Amino acid sequence: MPHIGRRLLTGLLLLLSATQASAQWHIGIEGGYTNNRLARFRTFDYTRQYTARGGFTVALPVRYAFNDWFALQAEVTFLQKNYGLRRIGPRAQEYTDYTNSFLEVPLLARFAFGGERLRGFLHAGGYVGWWASSHNRGQRLLDIPEGVLMPFDQPVAFDARRDNRFEAGLLAGVGIAYRLSPRIELSAEVRYLYGLTDLQKPYMLQQVPRYNDSWICRLGILFTLPCRH
Repeated sequence: MPHIGRRLLTGLLLLLSATQASAQWHIGIEGGYTNNRLARFRTFDYTRQYTARGGFTVALPVRYAFNDWFALQAEVTFLQKNYGLRRIGPRAQEYTDYTNSFLEVPLLARFAFGGERLRGFLHAGGYVGWWASSHNRGQRLLDIPEGVLMPFDQPVAFDARRDNRFEAGLLAGVGIAYRLSPRIELSAEVRYLYGLTDLQKPYMLQQVPRYNDSWICRLGILFTLPCRH
């Protein structure tokens, strides 16, 4: 038994040494397009229709690769989660486009596969974030018979009693990476963000929850930092 224990300990130390020798730090910048919709439970308000809208995102990822197929990655991300509101019926000329900016910190696991230069990868993890700002623009119908429209374009002040500015959710992504040189990597990724937190606090009875549901297309460049032995 002592011999088996020593062998297991020796094997574990060798495995840790090999992992440490192949571990790498990477840092980069990514950006792209976001498409967000407001996910809501079914209601009986048939006069309102929520639509998806596009936006943009910029991210600073930091990755720690344990080996060539597994890594952990954290990011600081700015992204827009926009949506639109259209009216149906007598007020069909009314509309509002919402532009919502978020700061998020995703933490994810990365699984890579493929050749030395061109590789595929999968991402899975979660994120927490902060609803930083909101802006809306559109037009209101002031007089239905006369059809008088008033345009508006304005920032939205948050209401501490109503708005939930903390956000959290799950994410999954798939993409490809091309190693341009030993220290430079280009990547393209499609990512899905599933919001778990309601955009509203529970401030009224029979409240309809609202969640962000986002798709992201990103391009990026990543730099491998020199190893210190």
